[in-house]
Amino acid sequence: MAKILTKSAGRILKKQAIGGKNVVFRHPKASDVKGMMNMINSLVRERVDIAKTKKVTLRQEKRWLADTLRSIRKKEKIMIVAEVDGALVGSCEVAKDTYDVSRHVGMLGVGLRREARGLGIGKKLVQLCLCESKKTLGTKLIRLYVFDTNEAGKSLYKKIGFKETGRIPRGVLHNRKYKDDIIMVKRL
Repeated sequence: MAKILTKSAGRILKKQAIGGKNVVFRHPKASDVKGMMNMINSLVRERVDIAKTKKVTLRQEKRWLADTLRSIRKKEKIMIVAEVDGALVGSCEVAKDTYDVSRHVGMLGVGLRREARGLGIGKKLVQLCLCESKKTLGTKLIRLYVFDTNEAGKSLYKKIGFKETGRIPRGVLHNRKYKDDIIMVKRL
């Protein structure tokens, strides 16, 4: 598979001490594939409230990361990863809507390993991602979906300024349980 290079690949956006940990926030790079795979698989194992419920293989993750880096290069998406002691502990992305009439809207997704939660890393990661999205993609409105059972996620999004605008009752079947899918938005 050919490497997809972006000008921003691996570029450090911020280094900051958070919760007693030295955190690096940066753009992803192709060599992050194992760290990204380990991160998503840890979330799947933990059965957290995310859209993914099955572990990914290295091959699947390579394909996904190559597609992501290609989208970043085309300015269709931005992504920031959080790293502690050289290990990826989180990622946040905003993908630009593909419809002509809503190209100003971005869809946010975020994931954070257990050991990085509750320290403020997730909040900083989302804030940086929103700022980068506005600057790089020109987004004016960010939308996200969060399961009604994800209390920590809902709380974080509200602190950052997201407002609930809708709810899809029993909109997801996650780990054999129906849950409401909450739609939240934030103007940038």
